[in-house]
Amino acid sequence: MVENRWQIIIGAVMLLLIMLTGAFSLGVYIGRHGLSQEGLRYQPDQPGGMPEPQSADRPHNLPSGDPDLIGLIRTLSPQGIQLATQEGPRLVEVDDATHVQDTEGRSLKLPDLRLGDIVAVFGDFTPGDGRRLLATHVVRLPPRQPAQP
Repeated sequence: MVENRWQIIIGAVMLLLIMLTGAFSLGVYIGRHGLSQEGLRYQPDQPGGMPEPQSADRPHNLPSGDPDLIGLIRTLSPQGIQLATQEGPRLVEVDDATHVQDTEGRSLKLPDLRLGDIVAVFGDFTPGDGRRLLATHVVRLPPRQPAQP
């Protein structure tokens, strides 16, 4: 009888370890991707991402080339923006030197951006995991049009 008790205790400890490992793994996944999959489902309109305006209409104060990130705004704070991108959620750090504008070149402030806006971000990725970007320019893109049947 005593021998069976030890087997039951060892089995219970092993089950507890398996459940703790599963809970930890789930917590890590939710911490990276959130409770929704919008970061994995968001697709930009064009492969290059940012719509190409006519060369005469392109704002003169935007950096040349493609943006570093394009995504849907999930959260906003004075220190940064969390975007849902094709590669998953990304943190964009902003400071007083960050320029915010729309595609016509009109200057905006960070509070003018709203959850669900699609933005293109120009900046520099921070060393390390490459998931954070220090933004120099944030451009609010026009809303996506639903596909015509």
